[in-house]
Amino acid sequence: MTQVLLLDGLRRVDATTPVVRADDLGVLRGESVFETARIAAGRAVFLDAHLRRLAASAERLDIALPRGWEALAEAACQGKDDGVLRLVCTKGPPPLGFAVVTDVPEETLRAREHGVRVMTLTLGVTALQRAEAPWLLGGVKSTSYAVNMATLRYAHDEGADDAIWVSSDGEVLEAPTATVAIVRDGVLFTPPSSVGILAGTTLQGVLDLERVPATVRRIPAAELHEADEVMLLSSVRGVAPVTALDGRELGIGPVTKDLREAFEASLS
Repeated sequence: MTQVLLLDGLRRVDATTPVVRADDLGVLRGESVFETARIAAGRAVFLDAHLRRLAASAERLDIALPRGWEALAEAACQGKDDGVLRLVCTKGPPPLGFAVVTDVPEETLRAREHGVRVMTLTLGVTALQRAEAPWLLGGVKSTSYAVNMATLRYAHDEGADDAIWVSSDGEVLEAPTATVAIVRDGVLFTPPSSVGILAGTTLQGVLDLERVPATVRRIPAAELHEADEVMLLSSVRGVAPVTALDGRELGIGPVTKDLREAFEASLS
């Protein structure tokens, strides 16, 4: 069941009611920002981190972010034990903020439990290009997700569940909707946000558990393919094991299993 709550006055509206104007720059040019958070026990997980990231994305898109997002999130999550919260702010003018609450999709639950089969695809830029060219909006969570969705459609057409982007000079970047981490000899490695990728809230939550030695550094694609374990980390899926990568079977490794279980337990 979908619920919609407007930032202005914390007003609930029917999910079928239009709330965005046809001439909003968020519609016409994709100039909107959003955050997706998991709802657990009636609250948005890592809400402070999501709101900081929302503000940073809005600044990059020159969106005058209105106030009141914490209250909006709290009101939207009331009475929801498990679900998905999406906070959206369009550019307008004037900027329009709203929250959408939905159930967790079944395919997300399956990915969390059983993992995903993944293929690597090029993003067509070097590892540092998005960081050095801020107009490419690396690390910004905008609603301009056409490339992300096209990537997933291509992966699905090729028989995979998801994809991992690699740079044109052979480094691991991120997945269309997730952070990437690998395990080698019991140590977790993940790329830094300095290469123009989104700073993962779930990744940080996993690192804070201190269950495994971890290093944040640039990762050559060759290391990805030689890894003992690979995982995708995202707000709603949590820790999703990569069970196959470019046709190489991986299964669910012990580190990934432990991190997934510990992370899920930390949310209860």
